[in-house]
This record gives sequence, C-alpha cells and structure tokens, in this order.
Amino acid sequence: MVKLTDKKIEWAVEPVISKGESTEMVAAIYGVSRRRIPQLVK
Repeated sequence: MVKLTDKKIEWAVEPVISKGESTEMVAAIYGVSRRRIPQLVK
C-alpha cells in the first residue's frame, strides 16, 4: 500500500468528481485499492 499525501489525495479525487473517471483507473494510477478512492471522495 501507498501512503498518500494531502496533495496526492486531491489529485486522485478530482478526476473522479469532476470528470467521472472510474475508481478502478484512478486507483491503479495511484497504487491504492479500488475501495480507497470512494473513501477519499467522501
């Protein structure tokens, strides 16, 4: 697992919220689990 900084969290959440990117794709890019991205969006 990867420890995300606050800045990386912002970068990971932004495409999911604004562009509707899939959580699977964003998770793969940042090296976190698919379940972690929705947790960060909340």
